[in-house]
Amino acid sequence: MENHCAGGGGAGSRGGYPPEDQRAAGRDLPAAHRVQLRRAHNRGLLCSKFARKPRAAAALQTASAAALAAVAAVCACRRGGTALQIGMGLMLGGALANLIERWARGSVTDYVYLPRAVIPFFRRIIWNAADLSILTGCTTAVIALLCEEL
Repeated sequence: MENHCAGGGGAGSRGGYPPEDQRAAGRDLPAAHRVQLRRAHNRGLLCSKFARKPRAAAALQTASAAALAAVAAVCACRRGGTALQIGMGLMLGGALANLIERWARGSVTDYVYLPRAVIPFFRRIIWNAADLSILTGCTTAVIALLCEEL
């Protein structure tokens, strides 16, 4: 997932994205301060890992998208398992969307911040729609695989 940690600080600090990417302050939505819009340009991967090495980040993201495409192709050929196929499709779609944006712009734009998320780690991340697609697809695929084993 292409997310930023919402905590402050530069690339060397704990869980932050580079200061120049923090320019846009959060604009609250009327959802009881549960969702904020914050534009952040992520040149790295999750929590701006590899932000100082954008070529390495792009290469790693390209390799992982290719591996995911191969796994998705295998899942698509399986009999049954529609939920698994949907999950893999959501993951692949999100991964390709982030990859195309990274190739075109050199970074991925993230904009959804959840300061009151139930899972504490999610409070530290700024998301985009592709990231949410990846998370939804992963959750769907895991549930489908678990149900398949029962």
